[in-house]
Amino acid sequence: MTGPTARDPRGRVHLAVHRDPASGVESVGLTAPLFQEDWQDEIAAAAASTAHGTLARATTLEAVVALARNAMAATSRLIEGLLARAPAGAVACRAGCAHCCYQSVGVTPAEALAIFDHLSQTLVEADLQRVAARVAAARARTRGLSAAERFSPEYPCPFLDEASARCTIYDVRPLSCRGMNSLDAAECERRLRDADARAAFLATGVGSRSFMEPIRAFHAVSAGLQLGVAELHGLDMRPLDLAGALDLLFSGPASLPDDWIAGGKPFESALSHDGADGASGLRDLSGRL
Repeated sequence: MTGPTARDPRGRVHLAVHRDPASGVESVGLTAPLFQEDWQDEIAAAAASTAHGTLARATTLEAVVALARNAMAATSRLIEGLLARAPAGAVACRAGCAHCCYQSVGVTPAEALAIFDHLSQTLVEADLQRVAARVAAARARTRGLSAAERFSPEYPCPFLDEASARCTIYDVRPLSCRGMNSLDAAECERRLRDADARAAFLATGVGSRSFMEPIRAFHAVSAGLQLGVAELHGLDMRPLDLAGALDLLFSGPASLPDDWIAGGKPFESALSHDGADGASGLRDLSGRL
C-alpha cells in the first residue's frame, strides 16, 4: 500500500472532497493511488464516500454503528461475488471449521462499536455478563503478546464457541474475518496445531494458501472506512485489537463511545500493533482466484 504524505490545509493526506457547484452534492476521491490494483482504489474511494455521506448528516454513535454494519454487509457481498468465480470446491472454509480463529484480530473502532451494540441488543443481562467475563479473560491472557505469539491453539478468539467451532458474532464479525478464505482446511489445521509447521508459517509464510482477492477487497473497504471517518470527520480510526477494544467497552466508563465520537482517544490501550512485529507469515499469503 502506497500513498502521498503531504497534508492539505485541513490535514487530509489521502482524500479530497469535491462539491458540485450546481447541486451542492459532495463526492470523495483519492488524491493518489493507495493500492497496486485499480479496483481496490475504486472500492476504497467508494467506502470513504459512503462514510462521509453517512456521517455528514450526523456524527452520532448510531450513525457510526450503521456505517460499520453497512461496511460489513458490503464486504460480504463483494467477497461472495469474487468467490463465485472460483472453481467448484476450491473454497475450503465451512461452518464448523475454525482453524483461523486462534490469532489476534484487528478491528476499527467503528466495527468494535457495532459488535458491542449487537451484543447489547441481542443478549440478556446474564449472558452479556458472561461474554464480558470471557472477553476480559482473553484480554488478560494475551496482553503484551505479539501477533506471532498469539497465533496458537492456546489463544482462541473470545467469540469462538470451541465446542461447535462456530463464531458467536458471525453476523457482525470483523471485516478481516470476512476476507479470509482458505484453499486447504487441512493445511490450516496443520499450521495451527503442529508446532514446527506453525513456526515455519510465521517465519516464511509457507503453509498458508488463501484466495488473495477477498483479502485485498477487505483491505480496500477497511482503508476507505478508516480514511473517510478519520480524515473527513476527525475521529480516531487506528486499528484495535478485538479483545482489547471489547474489553474496554464492557469494563470501561459508559461514556467511552461518546468520548470517541467527540474526538477523543479512549481506545488507546487497545491499539493493535500486529503489523510491526515481524510475523511475516501472517501477512504474506498466497493463492489467487
